[in-house]
Amino acid sequence: MSKLKKLTGLGLLALSSVAFATNGDMLIGVGPVSRAMGGVGIGLVTDADSVVFSNPSLMTEFNKTVFSFGGTLFMPHTKAYTKSVLNGGQSASATSNAKYFAIPSIGIIYPINQKWVFGISAYGISGMGVDYRNTNVKCDPNSPGCYTNFQGMEMSPSVALKVNDKFSVGAGLDLVYGALDLGAGLSSDYAVGFQVGAAYKYNKTINIGFVVKSPIRFNFARVADFNGDGTLDSMTLEQPWQVGVGIGVKPLEKFRFGADVVWVNWSDAKGYKDFRWKDQWVFKIGGEYSLNDRIKLRAGYNYGKSPVRGQTVPAVAQYEAMECLRIIGFPAIVEHHITVGAGFKLTQNLNLDLSYMHAFQKTVESTATNGDYWKSKLSEDAISMGLTWSF
Repeated sequence: MSKLKKLTGLGLLALSSVAFATNGDMLIGVGPVSRAMGGVGIGLVTDADSVVFSNPSLMTEFNKTVFSFGGTLFMPHTKAYTKSVLNGGQSASATSNAKYFAIPSIGIIYPINQKWVFGISAYGISGMGVDYRNTNVKCDPNSPGCYTNFQGMEMSPSVALKVNDKFSVGAGLDLVYGALDLGAGLSSDYAVGFQVGAAYKYNKTINIGFVVKSPIRFNFARVADFNGDGTLDSMTLEQPWQVGVGIGVKPLEKFRFGADVVWVNWSDAKGYKDFRWKDQWVFKIGGEYSLNDRIKLRAGYNYGKSPVRGQTVPAVAQYEAMECLRIIGFPAIVEHHITVGAGFKLTQNLNLDLSYMHAFQKTVESTATNGDYWKSKLSEDAISMGLTWSF
């Protein structure tokens, strides 16, 4: 019984990231250039914040100092349906009131000399969560409805080395701050991870990239009373290992495209493993066409099979609470994303980039042996804008 309550606690923590559920609970990409092309960036050079985030070895492609600043307005559309002992055995449905989230990003790339390059990127995650308060959609019969909130900021100082004209390597340190509120007050923690990358120029038109990202583990203290003993318990959540490969191709003077494949090891990550998430393969593809010297048009596609799957559970209150949290509280389920965008050269040294993403609606449902059920529907829209200076 205590293990079930701990798993329920993991589900509560998982709620914190639902607003940004795209590829699992991770954004498809950082920066409007990458996001306009499906999130590619392992083998294809994009903007400063995205390069540091996606593959730091590509920083050697910049021969000038570059500063990128932007933001994303993220708009999830989440609806829940349930019938369970947790809400009095009555059928209920509601739309989450957590609808708008602002995500900043910033990146700087500074060539130290002809071989070494320094870069730093920071990107934020704010206001994540679901809000079913004052509804009958409940995972706890004593609550006013599901509600959680998670905030985070990651900063990644990185360096890259141009080994020769064909081969570059790079590495970054991921410094992450997170804050979690599950209704018992705000708890915060700092975590450290790393990433390493490499890039190889096969010829003048083809570039191949590779990247590995380490897990990042948060330990949030005193977030909720999971076992009912009257004291607040701690909770751990670990962002998983990621391994990706990508290619960037420029077959024409005015056209280039990229494609990435990323493996995400959810099934072995602390928290997600106990909550039965499946490993995920993410596929990204995107292209850019230069309409003229000042305007670039972009489009892309991103697919990652949902790590959250429906199932049948025993008709026991603790099992039902856990499944409610897993399906309704954390519907990280969207799979298909389309993206479009454009870049505008405002001056010789200043660019404006815009992008739009739509994630198509996806549904997940679990049932209990007595006919109780939990179902979520999720679709997403996001608008990004950024400015890039080179000097």
